[in-house]
Amino acid sequence: MKKFAASINKLISSARKGNAFLGVEFTSTGVALAHLSRHEGQVICEHAEFIPIADGESPVDGLRSRLSKMRLQKLPCHFVLASGSYQLVLGEAPKVPVEELAEALRWRIKDLIQFPIQQAVVQGFFLPEDSARGTNRMAYAVATQRSVVENLCEYARNLKLNLQSIDIPELALRNLVHHCAEEGKRGVALVKLNQGGGSLIIVRDNNMYLSRQFNLAYNAGLLDDLPVDNLILEVQRSLDYFERQMRQVPPSQIYLCGENVTADKLTPTLRNSFSSPIQLLPLEDKIQLKDSSQSAILPLCVNAIGAALRQEAE
Repeated sequence: MKKFAASINKLISSARKGNAFLGVEFTSTGVALAHLSRHEGQVICEHAEFIPIADGESPVDGLRSRLSKMRLQKLPCHFVLASGSYQLVLGEAPKVPVEELAEALRWRIKDLIQFPIQQAVVQGFFLPEDSARGTNRMAYAVATQRSVVENLCEYARNLKLNLQSIDIPELALRNLVHHCAEEGKRGVALVKLNQGGGSLIIVRDNNMYLSRQFNLAYNAGLLDDLPVDNLILEVQRSLDYFERQMRQVPPSQIYLCGENVTADKLTPTLRNSFSSPIQLLPLEDKIQLKDSSQSAILPLCVNAIGAALRQEAE
């Protein structure tokens, strides 16, 4: 899959691959920062942090001081688009080579997005050929406003970051699954929960087969239980579509992550509701924490971590 910002590469500076790399996600409430490195084959989380944004404050203000203090400017950096700042549209793939896919999808989705196509940056990627058994091959189109991308590039310049890619959360999570999970021949599903909703992706052989978002009455507090019945319903809907419409075998494992999603919240009812076993995503089994006290902050930084892991995937 090509990097989302491939069509605006002239706005992004190139950089040599190194042993340290950053992932950054700008959200409506703050900035998630992940600083990863590689040492003797092990990925190490040098630092992870969620920096809240005060009313009227620029999202780069708090981040600038952190980067300066830790001397992280000029490292290879990967941004991830904030939820709600882009649209992901699934449709039948046009019969064009991969280098022409974005332009072909651009005009197919012009009436499906919430802003004029003239203001859009569009990129696309094919689903694997075996994802549409008996039907035409499908593709995802990703569309965001050009101003969103230009703002992120301006942030990178102001912060003196060496921006290499701008990803979407789904592909950042794909990177995370590829690094942290045992995919096997059947692939795995990853469910990420946040306040008010969640998302599910299914990944096999480092390819994303399915992505779905859903609303969920989850307040994401430390003492808030998961809305188990509704969560089971949403996950099962996704699995049913994957198995019946896409004619795929069920994933071998379902992983769960998200804000204040802890092992004690995986009730027996939840664990016994699917044909595939469900467990927490084993982040710390595959990514070594330099500071174990940062364990609690990792769920707020999973998209940023996944974005940084693109450096490993390339």
